[in-house]
Amino acid sequence: MIDIPDFVYPKDPNGNDLCPRCKKLVTQCDCPSFEPAKAKVQSTKPNISLDRSGRKGKVVTLIGALPPNEEYLRDLAKKLKVKTGSGGTFYMAEGQGVVELQGDHKKIVMEFLL
Repeated sequence: MIDIPDFVYPKDPNGNDLCPRCKKLVTQCDCPSFEPAKAKVQSTKPNISLDRSGRKGKVVTLIGALPPNEEYLRDLAKKLKVKTGSGGTFYMAEGQGVVELQGDHKKIVMEFLL
């Protein structure tokens, strides 16, 4: 077995592994890319568009290209519905999340997402 020095992978007095960057326990470390299995936050650029097709001329605001996480979409849809004072829904389409709001709220949504 190879003996790896402590300055490469430091350990605390109890022998637990520490993060080489922040010197916290590996289980408590929040440094980016220290552990390859740790999920990294993906930045998304949502698409905001207006749509009338199949709605008898009524306008809806579509926010697409969102992460396909149901909890995240539910929370975002609720916040946007409260902010705009309108109804709406969320769903998954083609591996991405979509939030749909009733009415033309493109400016409000753009300001909210920034």
